[in-house]
Order: sequence, then C-alpha cells, then structure tokens
Amino acid sequence: MPDHSPNQWPAETISALVDRFERPLLAYASRMLGGDWQEAQDAVQETFLRLCREDREKIESRVAAWLFSVCRSRVIDMQRTKHSTPIDASKVSLADPAPDVSEVASDEEARHRLTEMVDQLSPRQQEVLRLRMQAGLSYREIAEVTGLTVSNVGFHLHEAVRNLRNSLAMS
Repeated sequence: MPDHSPNQWPAETISALVDRFERPLLAYASRMLGGDWQEAQDAVQETFLRLCREDREKIESRVAAWLFSVCRSRVIDMQRTKHSTPIDASKVSLADPAPDVSEVASDEEARHRLTEMVDQLSPRQQEVLRLRMQAGLSYREIAEVTGLTVSNVGFHLHEAVRNLRNSLAMS
C-alpha cells in the first residue's frame, strides 16, 4: 500500500518541478562534467529521485537551491569516482528543432564566442554565473548551493560580469 503521508510529494508537484528545473540542471551538470551529456542526465535523474524520497516540508521553501545543491554534490561524487571524457559542448544542443539556417549560424557563432569568454573566467566565477543566469537562482540560493556567503556570491558575480565586459570590449 502506498504511503500517503502529508510530507510526501504529490505526483503533479514532482512533474511541475521536473518541467521547471530539468533543463537548467542538465545544463549545469553538463558544464561541470565537461560536456558529458550522458553523465549529466544520470546526475539529474538521481537528483530528482532523491527529491521524491525527501520530506517535502523540510525543503519545499528552498527547493531550487536544494535541487542544485544535490545535483552539484552528485556531479562531484561522479568526478571523484570516474574521470569523464569531455564531449564537445557545441555538439550538444537544446535549440529549437526547426530554426532558420542563418539564425542558427549567427546564434551559434555568438554562443561559441560567449562560451569561450565564460571559459576564461575562474571556475568559481563560472559556477556562480551559471547558477544565476542559467538556473535563475537568487544570491541566497547560490550561497546555499556553493557554500559561499551571500556577499561572496555578489563579489564573484560582479567580477565575472566585469571580466566578460572587458573581454567583449577587447574583441
């Protein structure tokens, strides 16, 4: 007989959370894993499995930070146990399945240029920038995921943006 405790996650809530966070988590995990999409999918799947087992009342108010924190821990564990073979990130795409060809070429060039600039940032700057821009986490949530203070998150984000601005000005 299934457990119908009040702290269990309703199926529709889990489904909504997967719809909202799966792609940002995949992008985050894939980047941490050097573009290994298969490993990223495994990490994200494990993250959602852990969510299903977690007491809803304990994490509902901070579910975004919890998801990214668990995913980050899972990726770190995966990196410790096995060195993944990087896949060319440009070959992994979540783009519109039927975009205009000229738009694709222009978008791909800009994306590649920005990716190269972001790759020049420190690993910490890259992580906080992705959590803010791709995942949409707040400074407080980023602090919870990374173990930094909120003011350190702000500092690293400010430095990342300043460095990107300088790179754009020089190109």
